[in-house]
Amino acid sequence: MQTNDVQKKRFYLRWPWNVVVYVALVVVLRLFSIPFILLIMWWNKKQQPDGPEEGYCLQRTRGQLRGLIPAGIFLLVGALLLGFFFMGRALPEEVARLDEESLLAYRFSPFLGAIAAFIGLVWAFLSLRDALYPEKSALAQSIRSQLPYPDEAPPVKELFAMVDRDLKENGQWIGRLGVGKEWVLGDEASALSRIRGVFDRVERRTSHSGERTRVTYLYELWIIDDRQQQQSTTLRSKKEVEEAVECLRKRVPAAVFGKYDSKEYRDLLHADEEQWYRLEREYRQRKARVEEQTREEEDRLAQNQVLTLPDGSVTSRITWDTLREWLLRPSRTGESGPLQMVPGIPFQGEGRPFSRLVCLPGGAQGLTRILLEEDSGSPREPGRYAWTRDVTFGEAERVLRGWLRGEIPSLKDWTRMERAGRTWQPAPEERERADG
Repeated sequence: MQTNDVQKKRFYLRWPWNVVVYVALVVVLRLFSIPFILLIMWWNKKQQPDGPEEGYCLQRTRGQLRGLIPAGIFLLVGALLLGFFFMGRALPEEVARLDEESLLAYRFSPFLGAIAAFIGLVWAFLSLRDALYPEKSALAQSIRSQLPYPDEAPPVKELFAMVDRDLKENGQWIGRLGVGKEWVLGDEASALSRIRGVFDRVERRTSHSGERTRVTYLYELWIIDDRQQQQSTTLRSKKEVEEAVECLRKRVPAAVFGKYDSKEYRDLLHADEEQWYRLEREYRQRKARVEEQTREEEDRLAQNQVLTLPDGSVTSRITWDTLREWLLRPSRTGESGPLQMVPGIPFQGEGRPFSRLVCLPGGAQGLTRILLEEDSGSPREPGRYAWTRDVTFGEAERVLRGWLRGEIPSLKDWTRMERAGRTWQPAPEERERADG
């Protein structure tokens, strides 16, 4: 199955050839190139199910080349306005024939042309800088500035790898916004530990031109961190904004949530030193309460489960510290054995009931295999189907902590298994997909 996956991944356009093909299609087909470009982009994404080969961050900086399109429009408008002005200087008799409105436009054309050309040049410069020199990009600067010692930050390759690794192991994607365990990746990056406020902006804007009315919608997510700096990400719909806010409520429950430009937003953004000290103290108090409530809830749910350890001993006194110690045991002692947790009542998630979790730890550096068994509906019968995946240590922590709270992870990249006696084998649909 892995061999097939590797072969499939070879058939897609890598950087910079994808950009070359896109430009060639635009030059040859003009407007008709759009469906072909969208088809190629869909195919490239399909052939990289584990994320872009170059990483999410580098893909995001290279994507800034799209800014050359509006930059080119501004440069074209600027050139036309300046051309109009200099043509009038060469043909003053034509200028004399202009009506009052056209004459007013002519007089302002050099200023408007220069402004449009300047905006186009700056936009093009920033787009090319981010794509060709990622170490100088706004994304790299946003990551670097949030480290404890920005001046001693590692090279950009390591900076991006740090965020990419978190998103690959723990990422939840809402449109173009990725939320990991430590980082949020939007137009810029935000460290979850530094987030103090999350604000949604959903606006309906109406403009009138003659008898025509144009309605546009603005969907943005704004984040304010502990430096009172803000980052915004533009999303595609109100639903994406709501999903992003809900996801961040789970990841940073102690932060302030509200509407853009609300009192809470202005209080965080414009607080003086004394006010910020008070707001920071309130944040830490909320965080401590949330952590205490989480521990109590985990302890309560853990007592309704039975844990079977590798040595065969059974206990209902389950703590996260105990589980984490067993996860790390292969790295410390070289010994590994399966853990099993069975809840008193099956957990519901992903549209299915689950009655057992089996975990084979791989230590801090190795992969941990996790199997989630579906409930059969009968206490005396084992489940017929299960889901399995090899995960990193960080993701194993997330899955096990979620299981303690009765939460089932997304099964998007998991393999469905079917019971075969005392062992498991890939379910028929998985075997067909592997053969195809």
